[in-house]
Amino acid sequence: MLELSVMSYELLDHTADLCIRVTGGSFSELLRNASLAMMEQITDRDKVKPSAREVFEVAGETKEELLVKLLSEILYLHETSRLVFKDIRLDVSNEKKAVAELSGEVYNPGKHELVNDIKAVTYHNLKIENVNDKFTADIIFDI
Repeated sequence: MLELSVMSYELLDHTADLCIRVTGGSFSELLRNASLAMMEQITDRDKVKPSAREVFEVAGETKEELLVKLLSEILYLHETSRLVFKDIRLDVSNEKKAVAELSGEVYNPGKHELVNDIKAVTYHNLKIENVNDKFTADIIFDI
């Protein structure tokens, strides 16, 4: 269930929102890297102690929909439960369903600096491409 990989993403210039380019050697790795990149844009993951656990399942008709639903659920848990996350384990049974296990802790303003106040994950210009066995996606977040 756990895929070990080096997180791969970069920030792209975008007019009013936050845009990141995420890569992965597989679709599952792309999902994990996108999740970690978004978590890192919320707070410094190195300062998060993995003392809480959240597990959920998401499904989508397309790879893009699955990606947006995964990130949106993480963002929802951050906003409603006041959690910040350190890591994610994913079980992607096919390209339409994923089970995620997040580890993190309750947000503490004395410990966790909020980097970006992400409001939503968007579908704007979202396209997952697979070129030379490397998955890539540019993801735009409303901030």
